[in-house]
Amino acid sequence: MNIFKSIINSVKNFGKNTGTEKRRDRFTAKKIQLDELGEELQRVLDGKTDFNFIGITANGYNSLFFVRNDQNFNLEFRALKKIQLPYLELLEQFASKNNINFETEKLDRIPYLNLKTNTSITETVHLAKRIQKEIFGNNDSTLYKVIP
Repeated sequence: MNIFKSIINSVKNFGKNTGTEKRRDRFTAKKIQLDELGEELQRVLDGKTDFNFIGITANGYNSLFFVRNDQNFNLEFRALKKIQLPYLELLEQFASKNNINFETEKLDRIPYLNLKTNTSITETVHLAKRIQKEIFGNNDSTLYKVIP
């Protein structure tokens, strides 16, 4: 749940900070393929990111977040738009089928799913690949934006 509070607070602060560049054409998110996800997760463990998590998205609605849990990671998904709600259910089914503990909660009326995987970088990348393929229909060559 802290991941979403961090994102919400960051967005609020971004809007208040008059010194922050707000033009979209001057900000480009880093793009990676899933084979590069391990390097990004290592950056989280090394404290080289703004938060204790990162996310990836290929199209804006398949956002999957990787939240640091000591030296491992848990996965989170939030349904900000109605188009994302079916994926929430599919991810719950995926978790149940694969014996992954999970919690579905709401934060500021936004449903989100916390998959308590507690997995290493290698295991997290493998799981992300499975989820992106089985749930979102992506493949190894799909390009993802790294968020935030």
